[in-house]
Amino acid sequence: MNDTELLDPIEVIALFQHGKLTPLKFRWRERVYKVFRINGCWKQKDGTALYYYFSVCCDGPEVYELSFNNESQAWRMERLRHQS
Repeated sequence: MNDTELLDPIEVIALFQHGKLTPLKFRWRERVYKVFRINGCWKQKDGTALYYYFSVCCDGPEVYELSFNNESQAWRMERLRHQS
């Protein structure tokens, strides 16, 4: 598996429910990806911003790492893990 750092802005459809944030779909590079599984999630503070990170799988073997910045309300594709 190889990791590629991307830091690309993305559009995300997410569910905010019972104090929990769950990404459902995202658009990256003109393609829509449906999230089939969340492998893990964690939070990290950077200054005044709190980042929520999600490791997710879609319809292929790739693993996507998404982040949500609660201060700017922006989503980003952090990295892509794929087989070489």
